[in-house]
Parts: sequence; structure tokens; C-alpha cells
Amino acid sequence: MKKLILSTLIVNLCLANVFSQIQFNIESPASIAGAVGFTTTADPGVSPAGWTATPDLNDTANAVLDTLMFVEDGSLGNNPQGNPISQEGCNELTNDLTGKIAVIWRNTCEFGTKILNAENAGARAVIIINREAGLVNMAPGADGGIVTIPCVFIENADGVIIANEMANGPVVAFMGTKLFSNNLSITEADVIRPKAGSTPLDYAQSSSEYEVQLGGWVVNGGSDSANAILNAKITFGGTTLYDQTSAPSPLGSGDSAYFAFPTFNQASYSAGMYNLTYSVDTTGDEFQSDNMVSQNFHISNSKFSNVTLDSDENMNLGAFYRPSDAVGSISMCAPFMDPNASRMAAMGISFAASTGSGDSLTGKFFSVQAWEWNDAFVDMDDPAADVTAVNLVAQSDYVYSSDLQNQEINVPITPLTLIDNQRYLFCVNTFELNTYIGFDNTIDYNLNYNEVYKQPVSVVEDAGSWYLAGFGSDLTTGVSVELSNNLNIEDSELSNIDAYPNPANTMVTIPLDGFVGKGSVDIMDVTGKIISSKIVNANNLISIDVSDIANGNYIFDLKLEDGRSTKFNIVISK
Repeated sequence: MKKLILSTLIVNLCLANVFSQIQFNIESPASIAGAVGFTTTADPGVSPAGWTATPDLNDTANAVLDTLMFVEDGSLGNNPQGNPISQEGCNELTNDLTGKIAVIWRNTCEFGTKILNAENAGARAVIIINREAGLVNMAPGADGGIVTIPCVFIENADGVIIANEMANGPVVAFMGTKLFSNNLSITEADVIRPKAGSTPLDYAQSSSEYEVQLGGWVVNGGSDSANAILNAKITFGGTTLYDQTSAPSPLGSGDSAYFAFPTFNQASYSAGMYNLTYSVDTTGDEFQSDNMVSQNFHISNSKFSNVTLDSDENMNLGAFYRPSDAVGSISMCAPFMDPNASRMAAMGISFAASTGSGDSLTGKFFSVQAWEWNDAFVDMDDPAADVTAVNLVAQSDYVYSSDLQNQEINVPITPLTLIDNQRYLFCVNTFELNTYIGFDNTIDYNLNYNEVYKQPVSVVEDAGSWYLAGFGSDLTTGVSVELSNNLNIEDSELSNIDAYPNPANTMVTIPLDGFVGKGSVDIMDVTGKIISSKIVNANNLISIDVSDIANGNYIFDLKLEDGRSTKFNIVISK
């Protein structure tokens, strides 16, 4: 199956060091000691190509243990994040870093240039701190090919903690590989997960409608044989619903074993956030940072998403992507199919977008789309699995009225009653250059996709070509669908509403030919927050004063006393 190549202008790419024992740890002081999440330039096969002279941190001989020091290049002022520009390391350094691990803030210049400047000043290794949340896969740029010291990249929150402690005294870090006698591990790629990050409650009415298969691989990365024991636990609201522990399985050095557990299901389910955690018994384990895999999943009243959600049911989006060198249409899609789909109707599609450095989302045009996916196939092993027969059944357009970088946007669509066992693709589409769509990079659907359910999780379109594997099982399309179990849509939905003017300045007029009576209008911003509610009287039309509402893109939710309703977008521009 085709897998699309990512753009080199990736925003927030997080890659796990699968089966690697490379570590980045703060060794001292004790107050901040411990393992820190990272990406690196020094893990061949995982790091991007081009770091040809960088030592391999999988080799224990290349490990670095030393004191941290910020770089200084003499530049004046602070960057937009409030950090000294002189500590971005984009120019020849003025301080001596001999025998130190250099610390650098990310912001403007290429990673390879920063690291090379630190190397030329004597640094043994480099830590680059992100300017925002998330991790980035570091491209070498023009200078990366001649860099001969390793580098790790860490999240902003971790970096701020380290930087603050450096102001108090010496901080010592380790990066590299240590050999362990006892080291069992489990990875994000090697566990079974729920089919989706969020499943509507209407599709989870009983144990026959909703279940979670459970199982995972454990690897012995230590030099000694060990007894592997795996536990799987599901909790909800502080209550343990499922808790199963395997029998011990002897594993020789370098061996792995698969542990299968009974399926989790219940006679009925409650809406809310659940947690699934796999944990390897840590008795005697010398490196415990790789002994647990955990994720939240939701049974929601109204939201379908393959992406995991936070406690407010917003998507967890830590990475933003587009296909490499894309210059035409791009679509990021969430596949959907359910045997009881007709219980609900799709009401809107959510996504988040970002732009490259120096660009703004203001004025950029996107569409959300629902496609019937009519290719007939059983699973991803079926030779007929493809995207060749799609029918557009709903579409709404959205133009950014402000620079809402990385923020989740919900765009209403004409309500779409779903069909049982019909495949759909719910997508966000754009032709805009230098724009990236949000993805969840915290989980890996590898086992679900390749071994268990074998169903598509993320589908990407690039200039008319469709890719069923998207960007890979470890990157989940950040598209969610708002659904409703109100199936009287044809009777209750107002159609052909053409409110004017749009954009509006002080007044919005809504034509309602033939209707005389009362209604209500909720005006919501793009995050779904109601900023104004109005009771209105209609006599074939409604006029709404919006002079007190700031410029922006708004969703008008109109409900009439006869039970009919509709949603539509209005841009307010003064």
C-alpha cells in the first residue's frame, strides 16, 4: 500500500525511538533528574537522512555525559518567545563550549547550522529546545552533513524547566545508549488499541456493538534472559473496569513474545473518557522508561474521531503536515464505517491548520467534505482496497478571518444521514500553499492496521491521487465528525438559506419566505463558543444587529418555533 512522503517543512513532527535504547536523561540535580522525551539526529534509520557524519548514539562508545551550557553569538534582543536571540546560535559563537553540551533555542536558522556553530565552539553534543509544544524531526539543511556531534530536540515545557535550573547551578545530562542486563520493553507500535479515539455512544449500546481487543508484544532488549509479564488495564472515572495480567513468559536476550488478552466489553457504556494502559512488570528492570504504553479513548455523545481527545473532547494534535512538494489539491481524511451508522447524522467536520514560519492563516480557503467511499473491499489485505469510487455528498467552505494557528475549527455541513455499513471519508481539503493540517502523533495504530482490524485509519489525497496508508500508522489525521441522533433532518432542516450581506458590517438579514413567528439565533465563534444569543421575530425575514460583534468568522445557529433549524457561516468585517 502506498505511503505518502511527508513535506520537509513539517511542523511539530514527533517520532518515537522504536526498539532503540537511546536515552536522553537529566542526571543532576536530583530535583529535575529523569528521562526526557526527544528526537535526535543520531539514530540512523529513524533520524532524517543527511546527518551523514553524525555519530550513532546506538553505539555505547558515542554516549555523552556532561554539563549543559547555553550558546552565545552576540546577537541583540529577544525573540518572540522572550528568549535571547544570542542563544539561538545562528551565527559564529562567542563563548567557549569545550567539553560541554550546548543548549540552543529553536527559532529561525537551520538545525544543521546551529549544531555546527556549537561544534566549532567545542561542544560535545547539542540540545535544541522547541519554541512551542511538541517535538520536531530535525532536517539537516545545508550544514548537517558535516556535523560530527549528536543532537537531541526536546519540547518547550521540558526545555524551560532545564533552562530555569541552569540559572541556579550546573545541570548534567546524558545522551546515548547504556547496556542493560535486564531490560524488557513495549512500544507504541506493538499494542492493540481501540478502533477509534472517540466513538459515539449511539454506536456503543451493548457488548455486541462495542469492544476493544487487547494484546501486545514485549521485547527483551537486555543481555540476560528474563520472565516477561504484561498487564492490560482499562479505567473510567477512577474505576477499574478491566485488569488482566499475563502468565510469565521466558524471553532470551533479543527475543520477543506476543501476549493476547480477553476482549474488553460491557453490557452498556457511559459517555466519557476511558484510559487503556499496558505495562510490563518492572521487577529488576534497569531501564523503566519503555515499560508502559497508555492512551485515553472516548465514548462520546456526539463525536467520532480516530484522533485521541482531551477531557474537553478537543482533538490532541501535536503535529502538522502536508505532502512533500504538494502544489495542488490536498485532502486529509478520516475514514468511517459502522453497522449502525444510520442512527446518527453528520452535522459538521472539525480540523486545525498551521502555516510555515512567517505566514498567516488569515484569508486562506479550506473546504470540509464528506465522501461516500464505494470501493468494495473487506480489509487492507484485499487487492481491491483503493480509492477509485467516491461520491461527494456534503461540502462546506471556510475562510480564515484571523490567524488561528493550531486551533481546532468546526465547520457545519448540511446534515447528512448516514447509511449502515457504508464507507465514508470525512476530509479537510485545501489548495493553499504553505499550509499544514493537524495530526495526532502520540499513538501508533500499527497492530490495528496491519494485524487486527486491518481497516484504514488515515487517508490522504494529493493532486487527485489517494493514499490509503496516509503518512503511516503513527500519524493519525486530525479530522473529527460532529454527529447528532436527531434523524428528523429532512423535516426540521431549513434549506436554501442565503443570509446577506456576507461579509456583513452592522446587520445580517435572513430570508424566510412564508414564515411568520418567533425564533432564536446563537452566534458562535469558530471554536463553538456562543458569544451572542438573540430572540428574534420573523415576518418572512429576520434582521439581526451584529454591530457589537468583533470582526471574524461566525456560525449562526437559527432555530424557529415550528421546530425547523439551520446553521450557516457569516463573516463580519467592518
